[in-house]
Amino acid sequence: MLGLNNNQFDENIKNIPCDDSYPMVSILYSKNNGVGVNALSLTILDLINKNQIRCDIDLDDSYEIGKKLTPHDMEVMKHITLRIANKGELKTSESLAINLLKNMNKSKKFNLKSMAKQSNITAIANKFENDFSDFLKVIENENDFDGKNYKDILENGKLTGKGKEIKKEWKNFQDYLKSKDLTEKFPPESALENSQQIIYGACFGIEKNALDVRENNSTLTDFIDKDGYKLLNIIFNNALLNVSEKRKGDGIFYGVNDKYTIPGGG
Repeated sequence: MLGLNNNQFDENIKNIPCDDSYPMVSILYSKNNGVGVNALSLTILDLINKNQIRCDIDLDDSYEIGKKLTPHDMEVMKHITLRIANKGELKTSESLAINLLKNMNKSKKFNLKSMAKQSNITAIANKFENDFSDFLKVIENENDFDGKNYKDILENGKLTGKGKEIKKEWKNFQDYLKSKDLTEKFPPESALENSQQIIYGACFGIEKNALDVRENNSTLTDFIDKDGYKLLNIIFNNALLNVSEKRKGDGIFYGVNDKYTIPGGG
């Protein structure tokens, strides 16, 4: 990485700065601060990583979505299938995320193309908005977060001194995630740690950069390799754009005023 003096870091660079949930890390420390569809997508990534959602991918090569969704992208999405396999105990937010997927797709098994088409149907979009609202409330409740205050990290919507220090630590961790030299020097010690690091990359929108310098050695990393995280955000954002009373999505792609649309939308 240009401008990064790797000699200033030791193996502690790979330590997670705090144990906050993936959605809270994104809300508090990323550029896209605020609760949006990425909180849902991050929860789904975690469920895939825990095998609570199975993912079957019939694609060999890496794939990346451009600035506009094309018909070819839609065909690629047909080859990425999710299957709900939730077993055992789940947090309330995780159960809501799974139920949201079931309600949106009317099935426990579906591909991303079919889910994208569902997001264009007003009745389904309206139901999604209600389910999504419930999910966000639970995310806030589970994390004791009221939108402006969180632990001793956020007060009246602003990071405290401690929050700013933790943000600096996350910045160093992002440098580690993107650095080939640092990753080779302090590599993840297991496929699980590798996948967790990739999800933290997604919290900051650098999941593909992180994967570029790591092994694609799990279902989760293969999902990221096919731009699955971005596709989830596109689909969920599109659903919010298709509710009866039009409202903007959270603008997480390429700036607030830019948005993806899915062919066949209203």
